Formats: sequence, structure tokens, C-alpha cells
Amino acid sequence: MTMQFSDRIKIINKFCLLCIVYTIPYIIFSCYLNFYSSAFVFFSAQILFVFSLYLNYLQKFKFSKIVVVVGTNFSVFYLSLFYGFSSGFHLYYFTSPLIVLSLFSFDELKNFILAISIYMISIVTLVVFYLMDIEPMVVISINISDFLYSINIFLAMSFSILIAVNFSNFNKKINATLVEKNIILVENENLLKSEIFERKNTSKKLQESLSEIEILLSETHHRVKNNLAVVSGMLDLQMLSTDDKKLKSVLTDSRNRIKSMSLIHESLYQYNNLSQIEFSRYLYTLTDEIRKTYPSLSNTIELNRKFETIHLSVSKAIPCGLLINEVLSNSYKHAFVGRLTGVIDIIFIKQNNSIVLTIKDNGVGFDNSKIGKDSSLGTSLIGAFSKQLKGEYSFSYEQGTVFSITFNE
Repeated sequence: MTMQFSDRIKIINKFCLLCIVYTIPYIIFSCYLNFYSSAFVFFSAQILFVFSLYLNYLQKFKFSKIVVVVGTNFSVFYLSLFYGFSSGFHLYYFTSPLIVLSLFSFDELKNFILAISIYMISIVTLVVFYLMDIEPMVVISINISDFLYSINIFLAMSFSILIAVNFSNFNKKINATLVEKNIILVENENLLKSEIFERKNTSKKLQESLSEIEILLSETHHRVKNNLAVVSGMLDLQMLSTDDKKLKSVLTDSRNRIKSMSLIHESLYQYNNLSQIEFSRYLYTLTDEIRKTYPSLSNTIELNRKFETIHLSVSKAIPCGLLINEVLSNSYKHAFVGRLTGVIDIIFIKQNNSIVLTIKDNGVGFDNSKIGKDSSLGTSLIGAFSKQLKGEYSFSYEQGTVFSITFNE
């Protein structure tokens, strides 16, 4: 229950108690004049106000307000007809706006209008009866009538003042609460502005730091690419200075491995993505470079490529590139010995949540008796790179060689 609502219930309770107190002298006066019907009406009103207090205790606030409206309206209306207009009981209707304001908030607009309408209908009805010269239910002397009128003026005015004071205190309390909440709201707004300002400064600093890091990483990739290019060039010079075919083959393999790593760093530097690489684009460049390494076969061996657009992190791209370099180089070197033509298929696709790489050729195949016994550097590297990718790989040797590996992104 909110503070404003609980305070309004307190006002209703005070109003009911006030009505109970105010009816006591009227009951005594009615009994003194032997007007027991009016005394019964006053007593009934007291019962209604006590019942309203009980309803508030039960938290039946809506019914409590209805009881108050009915009790006050019926009592004043009946007593005005009972004693006549000269008694002044109708003066209590001037307190009805204050009563309604005490009972209902403006959030209860329908109930507010309904209560006002009930009082207005009663007032209009009394005015019509007055214009029609309707006689009172009892005949009282002029002295008693004047006495009642004076008492009713005094009590109605005091009743209005007490309700107004009570309602004014209620409004002051609401205003004080609103001022307090407004101060808290302003403080929170200032805190929010300060926090927004701090966050903007922090965001700006983070953005500047991120830009610096990106520049440093980009420069690092560029320098690594250049350094690898220098090493690759030195290997080319070494190949030119020797006639040993076996040494040239070893140097060529080393140069291709370096080239595959260099292309990774070149892609990261070139496409301004320092964390991931669009691998299909990289694969086209890598496979072209490997094919150029074997000029005698590049025109006779058909290379079919099927690459889906897949992004890999640097930690996945480097071993995957080196793995493709080893397998594809082995196909060019060993699969087509004694043949003039052949086909190599490279497939790099995504299946479900895994990536599947397949490299197959229609070459001479591999001697099954050597499976698991081949301890060459190429075979060892294939196993090592597959382990880095945390993938499962396999070779099959029917109608050529098929290498396949499956790993997660």
C-alpha cells in the first residue's frame, strides 16, 4: 500500500469518527423532543460509519467509500425533510465537495463524478421540494427551529473546517513527499548524467586504445609477412645456388610452408580483420601459389576447387593452411608419377557445426603396406597440424588418394 493511499484511508477513518461524534448531540436532542424516528436515523448513520471503519480494517476500501457516501447523503436528505428547511440540516450539503475530495483521488475519476452526482441529485430534489412547499414530517416551534438552524450552521461550518484542515494536511504531506521525491529524482538524474559522461570518456579511451592495438597488430602482421618473405627469398637464392635435386625439393617444401603462413598474415593485414580470416579467399591464393611451384604439372593437372565462405580464427587458419599445403604438395609430387594428366579436387565446406576439408586425386594412389609406417616429415606434419585443429582425419587409397579432415570452427 503506497503512502498516499494509506494516508487517504486515514482521512476516511478520521471522517467516520468525526461523523460519529457529531451525531451524538443530535441523538440526545431527538430523544429529548421525543422524535425517535430522527434519533433512529442518526443512530443508523453511526452504525454505517462504524461499518465503514470495519470495511477499511478488512481493506474493502471501495465498499467503505460507498457506505460513507450513502450514509451522509441519506442522513442529511431525510433529516432535511423530517425537520423542514428552516432547521438548516440541508446546510451540511455544502460540505459534500470536501467529502468527495477526501474520499476519492483523481485517479478514481468515475467514482468521483458518481459521488458528486449523487449529492447533486439530492440537493436538486430538496430544492424542488422547497419550491413545491412540501411540509416537514414533524411540526416544531419557531424557537426550536431557530435553535436547530443556529446549531446546524455552527456544526456544519466547524465540520467543514475540520474536513478542510484534515484534507489540507493530507495535501501538504503529499506535496512534501513529492518535493522529497523530486529532489531524489534530480540527484539520480545528476548521477546518471555523471555516469553517462564517465562512460563516454571510458568508451572514448577504450576506442582509442583499441585503435592503437589494431594499428600495432596490423603493423605486426605486416612485418611478419615481410620477414617471412625475406626468409622465402633466401630459400629461393639457396635453391639457385645448388644443383642437388633432393636439397632443392626440401627447400621448395620449406618455402611453400613459409608462403602459406605469409599469406595468412597478408590477408589479415590487407582486409583489416585482425582476428578472423575469410578462408575461401585465402585458399584460392594458396592453391594458386602451390600450383605455380610445379610448372611442369600446372597445365596438365586439372585443379577443381569448391570453397564455401567460412571465417576462421588465426589459431585455426595457420595450421589449416599448412595442412593443405602439405597434402596438396604431396599430390603434385607423388600422385602423378609417370602420368601426363590428372585431376585434383579440393573441397572446403561446412556441415552442421563442423568444417570438412577433402583433398582427393585420381593418381597412382599409395601402397597400403606403407600406411602407418611412413615416417616422412610431410606425414608427421599432417598429423601435427590435424592435432592443432583438434580434428579427425583419414586417408583412403582407392582410385587415387583421398584425404579428409573434420574439425570445429
